[in-house]
This record gives sequence, structure tokens and C-alpha cells, in this order.
Amino acid sequence: MTCVLVRNYQGPLLGKEKNSTGTMQTKEMELIQLIAVFLLFSVGVEAVINLKYGINEEMKPGSVIGNVTKDALKQGFQIAPQPPYLRVISNSEPRWVELSPAGILTTQMKIDRDVVCRQNPKCIISLEVMSNSMEICVIKVEIEDLNDNAPRFPTSHIDIEISENASPGTRFPLEGASDPDSGIFGVQSYSITPNELFGLEIKTRGDGSKIAELVVQKSLDRETQSHYTYEISAEDGGDPPKIGAVQLNIKVIDSNDNNPVFDEPVYTVNVMENSPINTLVIDLNATDPDEGTNGEVVYSFNSYVTEQTRDAFKIDPRTGIITVNGVLDYETTQIYEIDVQAKDLGPNSIPAHCKVTVNVMDTNDNPPNIFLLSLNTEMVEVSENAQRGYVIALVRVTDKDSGANGKVQCRLQGNVPFRLQEYESFSTILVDGRLDREQKDTYNLTIQAEDSGTPPLRATKSLVVKVTDENDNPPHFLKPHYQEMVMENNLPGSCLLAVSAEDPDLGMNGTVSYSIVPGEIKHMDVNTYVSINPSGRIYSMRSFDHEYTRTFDFKVLARDNGNPSLSSNATVRIVVLDVNDNAPVVTNPPLVNGSADVSIPRNAGVGYMVTQVKADDYDEGENGRMTYSISEGDRAFFEIDQVNGEVRSTRMFGENAKSTYEITVVARDHGKPSLSASAYIVVYLSPDLNTQEPIGPVNLSLIFIIALGSIAAILFVTMIFVAVKCKRDNKEIRTYNCRVAEYSYGNQKKSSKKKKLNKNDIRLVPRDVEETDKMNVVSCSSLTSSLNYFNYHQQTLPLGCRRSESTFLNVENQNSRNAAPNHGYQHPFTGQAHQQPDLIINGMPLPEVPKGVHHCPGAASDSL
Repeated sequence: MTCVLVRNYQGPLLGKEKNSTGTMQTKEMELIQLIAVFLLFSVGVEAVINLKYGINEEMKPGSVIGNVTKDALKQGFQIAPQPPYLRVISNSEPRWVELSPAGILTTQMKIDRDVVCRQNPKCIISLEVMSNSMEICVIKVEIEDLNDNAPRFPTSHIDIEISENASPGTRFPLEGASDPDSGIFGVQSYSITPNELFGLEIKTRGDGSKIAELVVQKSLDRETQSHYTYEISAEDGGDPPKIGAVQLNIKVIDSNDNNPVFDEPVYTVNVMENSPINTLVIDLNATDPDEGTNGEVVYSFNSYVTEQTRDAFKIDPRTGIITVNGVLDYETTQIYEIDVQAKDLGPNSIPAHCKVTVNVMDTNDNPPNIFLLSLNTEMVEVSENAQRGYVIALVRVTDKDSGANGKVQCRLQGNVPFRLQEYESFSTILVDGRLDREQKDTYNLTIQAEDSGTPPLRATKSLVVKVTDENDNPPHFLKPHYQEMVMENNLPGSCLLAVSAEDPDLGMNGTVSYSIVPGEIKHMDVNTYVSINPSGRIYSMRSFDHEYTRTFDFKVLARDNGNPSLSSNATVRIVVLDVNDNAPVVTNPPLVNGSADVSIPRNAGVGYMVTQVKADDYDEGENGRMTYSISEGDRAFFEIDQVNGEVRSTRMFGENAKSTYEITVVARDHGKPSLSASAYIVVYLSPDLNTQEPIGPVNLSLIFIIALGSIAAILFVTMIFVAVKCKRDNKEIRTYNCRVAEYSYGNQKKSSKKKKLNKNDIRLVPRDVEETDKMNVVSCSSLTSSLNYFNYHQQTLPLGCRRSESTFLNVENQNSRNAAPNHGYQHPFTGQAHQQPDLIINGMPLPEVPKGVHHCPGAASDSL
């Protein structure tokens, strides 16, 4: 497979226009191009790279610009091992540069950039070359400007007449100097020597050139001096700068009372190119209040207006009207600057000056030009096995217009297996699909180039592509996509459409059978929707419902009977169209057996909204659009909006009015035939209701859901509360004797903080041998934190219990407690243990103490 790979590619940047002589390629160069392009089409393009070079102007012939072969190899360019390494496809200026067979780029003649590109900021020569490996290299050579020209004035002297009454600040435009060099090497400044009475002010024209205006700085006196001679110097921006000079002769004349005056010092107008002769450009007006010949104004161009400008425009000396006098071509000149003067016919007249800038507007007057670079410009051949991206032709398109008018887009017309790949300087035609000679052995390609002008201009070029034969032919559908529209509620088994595929092969290889590609539609097997017979006719397997399935797609496979078989598929879309099969359903007001009751105040006025009838329809479009009307009942008292269904009163209800009114509202769709639904509405007049219109219908379902949710939430909270309460009541805590506690206190680290006992923290629990297996209830308070060292078959009491909380402790047999080896103490009063009560403090039994030590009951009493 051959493809185009752009590798650091930039299109060639040509100079804006060539010189008037133009550049034509020689027959030898055209022959080389044809040979190169023929090789290109035979093998295909693999890569496009870009090389840039720069040279100074005025280089002697034979100067080496660069070694293209060496530089291309660094870019990954594949070059043959022996010359010719590169072949030139195109050269924008074959007179100036040439590429040797070894790939050395040299100059053929001395290049004067100022003649070739004039004032254009860029001056570029473009070449396109191709290697033997069919890779294309785009070469751009930029010619750099040198400061080899000094500014030059068109004449050796400038003569000006100035009235002696010219006030300081009066300006007189001077003819500017020209410099063929571009950019900074052009004219940059002016100066006057000496400058005691006059000065210069530099102005920049629209094309970037600079001119000087003479400015009167001091008052003049003709009787004192009537002639002045100065030198005007123009300097460019070179290093060192070059200077051109001209002599300025000033004659001071007697004053004229009044001089002509223009309305504006500068005028800017736009004129379309190709405007016919005598087209009005501008009507200038200069006024002079004098009478007779002293007030008669004559218009003319200044003496230094160029011949090119005089050929393009003319001015009427009496009226000051400037008109088109020649051909205006935007591609040649875009801006004209005309200096106009107006003088009266009186003696010693002082002329008035103004500048008219004429912008030539581009029109789309040049159609694109298409050039096909091929050995045979009428026909090319390509194999039917050519892969995508294979290059079959090279195309170049040009347009002389600029901007959008010169921006060209190319495309191939028609549905062909080819495409156009555009680059900046050329385009290639590539294979973009599978070619089958048995299906079509000839393609007539039409290349259309269209610019972006208004209106756009087009050009076409035809090319015949002949497909050579290969043995490869799968079935081919007549079109890749099928679409059929079916009305809903169709009969199962009806034929929907037929698909067809052709195979130009013979025998079994050309016999085609059809099948549905496995898939799902709405999570169901596609075969439950459609089926296909061997001849390609597709049948429905069910009745379609537009409200459930509006469109569905599936693929059809066409397979020949070859070995191995070849196949292709096509996509089929079935669009289910809506029919008016759903009647409207009244949703508001809620109906009970087709009727609804509505109450309104008896004093309701005219226009009071009784209710709003709403109906839904599952159909779409006109089939689902509703219209409401009152068909029966007390229609004289009510009216209904046909669109929104609002029912309003049409008259007042007095005290003698009846208490109920009945109307029948019909909601009808716009289907064919039309379907409808009706609502029987009973309107009650109630004196208890005020005249405020109802806010809207009450959603009973929503209220019912909210009530059930509230009840469920209350029950859930109640159950949680009961469960927590029961868990606390059933918690087991065993009771301890206060005498045991004292012994156990000695084995633990005493708390540094003494806690004061409260009277409510102490409770006496009687002990009974017979009741040892029962549960005793003890109180729990903040002192329960001291129980965390007891390990008497119970869990540690929780910290921070409230007094209201209770803990159940299981009292075991005293003997079993004494006998337990892990209790950590021996009771000294075994015989009396059954009669003594345990003293429980904060849910904790206090232990017994030896003689001489206060027992916890007494101590507890003292603390109270």
C-alpha cells in the first residue's frame, strides 16, 4: 500500500507577482516533469518533505545555493545510489536556479531582487523534485535583499511658488524619492538644508512609502527676498545609509487676497477593479470667495503624479471630478495616491493641495486554472487491487485573484472511489475505495476548482481512469444503505422492501444468497422483527407500533457460493410511521365514570375560570394535537378555550339561578380519522366559596403518598425507640459485696481525683441465699467508671450513665464466689454473709474492711 506522509511540510511561498516578462518553462523542463510524474503514477508517492534555502541577490551565476541530496538524506529522504538522484517536477523560475543531476542547487544568472519582486517583503523561488523512490521534496529559495540602491528623485530640481502672506504652518507637498530596495533599505527620512525659514514633515503613504511636506516656519517678505534655494536629501535605512538629493527652488510671490481651500486635506475612496471608463471616483470641491477670475478655480494633478496614475485616472480642470481613465487591475496595483492642486486664475495664486487615496477593490474576475501533470493528460490506468492512498495523478491549481477570491478549493465530483488530497502547491488524486473492474472498468473523473469569491468562479478538468482487471469480486449491493417507511399496525408477514447485490463473477461464484446479520432490536433478536428470503425480499415478522419502536436498523449480508465465499453487507433502516390509533384520554379534572364535579361561587363573575380540561394523546404531530369544545349541556353559561381547555363562565349567576349546571367537553385530535374523548362536568354553585379562582387541581395521589410516608416514618422511629429501651432494660450487671470491693481496690492504682459521694448514689440491696439467682436492680451514675477492674462474670458498666438508667446485676452464691480461684479475695465472714446486705454505690458493691477500719455503710452514712 502506498500512502502520502507529510513530513515537516510547508507549501512554497511565492512572491506576490512576477515581473511583467513572466516566466515560462522550457520544453525540456516539461519533458522532465512528464517523465517524473509518469514514474510517480506508476509506483505511488510515499513521502513529502520540505527544504528551505536563502541567498542574497546579485550572486554571480553558478553560485551554489545548497546540496539538496545531502540535506534530503538528513530528512530521511530515500535517494537512489547513483545519479540522477532527483528529478525536477516543477520550477517557478527556471531562468534563475537549476538542480543538477547530482542534486546541487545553483544559480543560472545574476538575480536582481528589485526587478524580480520589487517592493514585496518576500521573494521566494519554489521547486518540487522527486527521487527515484517516488518521494517528493518541496524546495523554497528565499532571495534576500541588499542595500544596493540609493534613493533617487524623479527630477534634478523642484520649483515651488509661495505667496508672501503664507502663514507659518502652511504646508506644500513635495515629490518623494524612490528606492528599488525593500523594507528598511527603502527611503526612511528626508532633510532640508538650510532650514531657517522652512522645515520638513515626513508622511507615510498607504503603500508604505514615505514623502515629505514643506512647512513654512517663519513669515515671508517678498521685498526682502523673493527667491530661496535649498537642498532636499532622502536617506535609506542601510548601514551605512545611502543618500539621494534634489535642489528645491522657492519663489515668493505677491499675495492674492483669497486662495482656494479644499473641504478636506485627505480623501479616501474605494473603486472596484475593472470599472468602466468614466466611472466616477470622487467629486472634489475647492472654494475661493473672490469674484471673477480671482475666484475661478482650476484643478489639476501635481506635476510628480506618476504616469501610471495619470493613465488610470483623469480630473476635470473645471469641476474637480476624478474619473476612471484606464484599466484598473487589483492584481497589478491595489492603491493609488493622487496629489491634486486647485488654483484660481487670478495673479499670484497660491494653490491648495489635497491627497486622494484610491483603494482598488478586488473582484472575482479570474477563474481558477487546473493543470494535470501526467504523461497522458486524458487517461490514466490503475489496477483494481490498488490500495487506499495509491496516487494516480498530480494536479496543480492557480488563481490570479487574491484573498477569498483567490482561495481555491478542489474536489472530485460524483461518487467515485477516489479522493483529492490537497497540499499548498499541488494536489494528488488518490484511490479511496475498492476498485472492481467487473463492476466498472472506467471512471470519468471531473476535477472541480472553485474559489471563495462572490459569486464564486469555477473551473473543471476531466480525467478518464481505466481500471485494469484482477480476479477479486465479492457481491456488491446497489446501495450501501436502504430505508423504508412503514405505517404502524402493519400485517405480520407483509413485504417491506427488497435489497439486491450483484456479483459479476460467473457460475457459483456469482450466485448470491441473502441473510440477516445477527443482532438485537430493543433487546430482542432481530429475526423476531424481520426476515429475508434468498432473493433479497425483506418481510415483517410482527406488527410494528410507532409509540414503541419508531426506527430500527439491521444489516443484510450478501454471500456468494464461491470457495472461499466472499460477502458484503448493507444497512437497512425501517421507519415506522404514526397513524391515529390512540384516542385522547382526559387527565384533568379527574373523572369518575366519565364525569367530574366542580364547585364555583354563586357570585362568580363573567370570565371566572371554572376548571381546565386537559387530555393526553400518545400519538404525535397532528394526530396528538388537541382541540377542546363544549358539545352539550348549558353551553350558554360557559365557554372553553379550544387550545388550552380552560372553561370560563360567560354570564353572572344570580340568586335565583339554579344550583347545578351540566356541560359535556369533547377533546378531539386532528388525525384522519379524528378520535375524541369527552368529559361530563357538573358545576355546582356554592355560596360558601369566595370568588378567588382556584389555584389548580389537587393531586390526590401525591397527598396519599405523603401521608403514607409520614406514617411509615413515625412507625420506624417508634420501633427504634422501643428497641433501644428494651436493650437497656435487659443488660446484665452482677452485684458485688462492698467488702469485696475494698479488697479489690487495693490491687488497683488509686485515682488521683477523689469523687464526692452523693446520697442518691447509695442503695442497700438485701442479700438472701435463696435469692442469689435472681436479679437485683442497682443505680448507675458517673462512678461506674471505677468498675472497669471487676471481672465477675459481667461486662464493664458503661461510662457516664444517667441516674435514670438501670443495670441488672446477677447475684451468685456466696460460697461459689469464695470458692472461685480467680476472684482474688477470701471472705472473712462466711457464716454471716447471707444476712448482710451488699451496699451498692453508683452501681458498684463496696467490699468489707478489717476491724478498726470503717465499713462502707458507715462511711457512706458519714458522707451523707
